Amino acid sequence: MPRKKTTAELVGERPSPEELTQLPRLQISVIADNIRSLDNVGLIFRTCELARLEHLYLTGYTGYPRREGDTRPETIIQRHDNRIRKTAVYAIPHQPWSHIEDPVPLVQQLKADGYCILALEQTDQSIPYHHVPITDYRLPMTLVLGHERQGVREELLSLADQVIDIPIKGHGNSHNVAISAAIVLYHILEKTGKLG
Repeated sequence: MPRKKTTAELVGERPSPEELTQLPRLQISVIADNIRSLDNVGLIFRTCELARLEHLYLTGYTGYPRREGDTRPETIIQRHDNRIRKTAVYAIPHQPWSHIEDPVPLVQQLKADGYCILALEQTDQSIPYHHVPITDYRLPMTLVLGHERQGVREELLSLADQVIDIPIKGHGNSHNVAISAAIVLYHILEKTGKLG
């Protein structure tokens, strides 16, 4: 019968914090645009950090943790920071991130810098993530996530190199955005040979 590893064993198998800072990050970034749930923001932080992704961009009205020079009212800073940290666990100080109000110029710049832009959305032309040819999963890459109900905004869809979705077999219309991000990101890591 398998024996569960202890926390000490799991920690012992990882590189030290000093070694981790020396390891390269994967050339994958995530744009989380207009995500309304702070719990989802925390979970996306956690997934990005555990996969050692290059950058997490929180855009639009997506909530974000406390940052240096934060000009938001203190009550909002505390509420957002506490709620995001609850699900992000220890990810925030270890995951490069930024908040940018308008994601359109950001995506335009990433495209100009050679990033493949993937939007995760259900459209009449989206392709199931596992049917995308391996050649379309090229690095550097940015995965665009959108609002939990309204999805990825049209301006961002029009800039995407590929629109992908996750097939749904049950009664619901879609997965939770944070779960969707984890499913697709780990699939991309596998397909690009970066899973380890």
